[in-house]
Amino acid sequence: MPELFPAWLIPLVFGMVGACIGSFLNVVIYRVPLGISINDPARSFCPECDEPIPWYLNIPVFSWLFLRGKSACCRTPISFRYWLVELLTALIFAAMAWKYADASLGAAVLLCVWSALAIVIIFIDAEHLIVYRSQALAAAAAGVGACCFFPFLLPDKEIMTWTDAFQGAVLGGAAGYAIIRLVIELGKLLFGSWKEHFDTPAAWSLKEPESDREELQLVINGQLHDWSMLFHRTADRAVLSGGSAVIDGEEQPPGDVTLYRDRIELENGDVFPLEDVESVEGTLTDIHARREAMGSGDAWILMMAGCVGGWQGAVFCLFIGSLLGIAQAVVSRMGFGKNLPFGPALLSAAFIWLLGGDRWWFLYIRFISGE
Repeated sequence: MPELFPAWLIPLVFGMVGACIGSFLNVVIYRVPLGISINDPARSFCPECDEPIPWYLNIPVFSWLFLRGKSACCRTPISFRYWLVELLTALIFAAMAWKYADASLGAAVLLCVWSALAIVIIFIDAEHLIVYRSQALAAAAAGVGACCFFPFLLPDKEIMTWTDAFQGAVLGGAAGYAIIRLVIELGKLLFGSWKEHFDTPAAWSLKEPESDREELQLVINGQLHDWSMLFHRTADRAVLSGGSAVIDGEEQPPGDVTLYRDRIELENGDVFPLEDVESVEGTLTDIHARREAMGSGDAWILMMAGCVGGWQGAVFCLFIGSLLGIAQAVVSRMGFGKNLPFGPALLSAAFIWLLGGDRWWFLYIRFISGE
């Protein structure tokens, strides 16, 4: 950090820029899962009455407080998330500048790009249980770029050249992805069996995706189950028993209905490819399936963490993220078998790593190894 500036000035500037970027991140978090363009309409609007929001009521952090969490046009409550994203982005940008700008202003900028994408992924995953691969890949690219230009970001201090740093960052990303894929497969073998019985017949149906970013869902008694969580492999199946099935408005013969990733099979041998089916519904009393212990999106998240922290950072994020995830489940009283967004915990651990957790981690490693 240039000596002609006071130490707090650059973090302050980064924080102010972060607050403004956080306002844009709110647009992305709200619009992308709904399939709304982030550019059209260009101006922010009230989600309740669609009234455009004037600039003087869209000042990051302060407008939400000034309006007391309510829209000025129709007094509809504004989600606390809007204020939280703006404040969190400002604080993280300032923290990145405080820690890294002294060594390299460019490193701080690239880490802020990575952080902005991470914040978007955290809040979309928390609200919708969706991880967009394109966002994770963009963050991974920012992480690899930061390490290539500034090899000191990687924990291996012997890395001096950008080619070594590129290799370390890419291997870190690959390690992160591979770790979660292994956990997914082991979890599916050990804990992936899902059996549920209903005393009275429960309604079930298939819900078509509303946009290209969404996926098919199985709906049972109003509860949504993502298709990728149930059918990761071709052989995965879910057997629905004790009820009925109506496919494209036609009542099917009684018997078990077996769902696969790409088709529906009835007990009498009839097969219906999903691409040819327009509507499916029915009732059931029992379901038996094998499903994912974790979502595949978590693999992309740990990959982006590994790209910015190397394989050691990926291991740290899995370890600390698991502890944070357990704490999250306890605090929220999440029931067994319910979908828990793990991405926020993993990326919170990544922020801890980037802002000093790496030092504590290596102290812990040396302690347990007796060095």
